[in-house]
Amino acid sequence: MAFTGSIETSEKLRNHPNILRNSIRFVAERDSLNASVLGPDVKPDEPEFALFVREVVREMTVKTGQKCTAIRRILVPKPLEAEVIAALKTGLARIKLGDPRTDDKAMGPLVSQSQREAVRGQIAKLKTEAVIVFGDPDQCGCEGIDAAKGAFLSPILLRATSPMTAQRIHDTEAFGPVATVIAYDGIDQAAELVRRGEGSLVASLFTYDREVAEAVILGIAPYHGRILIIDRDCAGESTGHGSPLPGLMHGGPGRAGGGEELGGLRAVFHYMQRTAIQASPGRLSALTGNWHKGAPAPLAEVHPFKRNYDQLVIGDTIETTSRPITLDDIEHF
Repeated sequence: MAFTGSIETSEKLRNHPNILRNSIRFVAERDSLNASVLGPDVKPDEPEFALFVREVVREMTVKTGQKCTAIRRILVPKPLEAEVIAALKTGLARIKLGDPRTDDKAMGPLVSQSQREAVRGQIAKLKTEAVIVFGDPDQCGCEGIDAAKGAFLSPILLRATSPMTAQRIHDTEAFGPVATVIAYDGIDQAAELVRRGEGSLVASLFTYDREVAEAVILGIAPYHGRILIIDRDCAGESTGHGSPLPGLMHGGPGRAGGGEELGGLRAVFHYMQRTAIQASPGRLSALTGNWHKGAPAPLAEVHPFKRNYDQLVIGDTIETTSRPITLDDIEHF
């Protein structure tokens, strides 16, 4: 069984008696509090700063934030917190709400009015540990559209007031255009805050410093299925924080479900029964169609090069007398 959705529904399915009794393979890819980290080496006038701001704004608003890979936690060095918030507010202010089918609109509604109410409820939980610095979840009317008939919600940016003692910002996901800025002191604290998400699908890091990249990756790798490092050299070809390539292992551990994105060959293995077979090398070669070391190698009566494909047999061997290989032999071959 493959499941994509909330952690609550996933737990109900995973603990179903039939799943447990029959050891049915259960693959889950579920919600996660994905983080994006701005490295402490980055200055406001450097390319990585602008790339970071652009990516956060995009991940908050693409599909109205209704993506399992969207950025929910924005980790920034404490000295840059005010500048990052100001830059994000400028970027979010450019986002227009309305009918996404028109050319001049950037963000449409949530999937339903009930979903909007659910997001508002999660925002209320986040507000116990953070303050809203951009947007108003209760005022989201759009020009030319009756807000009462739609499910529009403006982007909501929050700022954590006490990151090291907070918990809701690390376990409450508002599945919409909502994210929280979390200031950190030092790389070790940044890694600790990211790990408090209890396992995520993806994290991204914006840095141009080798030591910063190494320290952060080693600190958070066990808690993520995918980590993206973006800098000025690779930004032009990057697929972005929330858009993995099919061949990547995209699912994550812990809260993220322990599964993988169902794309690429890796995902196929979840649906294959694996059995270990022990036998003689000869028997294994016959069963698998691959020659194994130690299996009989029958001498071929006819040189293998003179047989067609259907006449060849696994293990066919030809032994010739030894002689020096000459340049004429090589050119003739």
